[in-house]
Amino acid sequence: MKLEIAKALIKHGCVKLSPQKPFTYASGLLGPIYCDNRLILSHVDFRNKIIAAFVDLIKFTSGLSHYDFIGGIATAGIPHAAILADRLNKPMVYVRPKAKEHGRKNQVEGDFKANQSVILIEDLVNQGASLEEAMLGLKIAKLNCSRCLCIVDYQMPQVKNRLKNHSLILDSLTDFDHLIQAAFELNFIDSDGKKLLMDWHNDPKEWSSKNS
Repeated sequence: MKLEIAKALIKHGCVKLSPQKPFTYASGLLGPIYCDNRLILSHVDFRNKIIAAFVDLIKFTSGLSHYDFIGGIATAGIPHAAILADRLNKPMVYVRPKAKEHGRKNQVEGDFKANQSVILIEDLVNQGASLEEAMLGLKIAKLNCSRCLCIVDYQMPQVKNRLKNHSLILDSLTDFDHLIQAAFELNFIDSDGKKLLMDWHNDPKEWSSKNS
């Protein structure tokens, strides 16, 4: 499944690979890969495939049978969480990066009670910063979460520590390894491009510094 979804992401233009002209990320670092899973929403068949894959993960993964809410991480995780919650006929909440500065000053939006459980939905996990913000928000709201599902996991080493700190398990529909394999098999990159992408993955900060 992971290779199939990786190939579909590339074919639909959701994943852009540009080793020679790097992208600038929100962190300010440069990188040779950019993933825009918002484009999935415009392709009905592919969107349904992604949601069906999430449904299968929840139904057939140990430890995911009991939960109260599907939770979307703002902003890109929200639409996928909404469609998934509707498909499963489950209630939904969503989590902002930080609490609002006006009104009720919520970070978690929805109608919930303390100690209820949430399965988080994220579109992409890179360094895991937004995921950590969401977990902190859930804890402040006294909601429980032990599982996050994402479309793409970049498999960055830093994320492992963040997951461990929050006792969180991350499941992905595809990941960096399968994206690179898919890109190579589809002739989007050659051996040199594959090596360059792996060099970035091994040390994003050093790669960014060398290519700035």
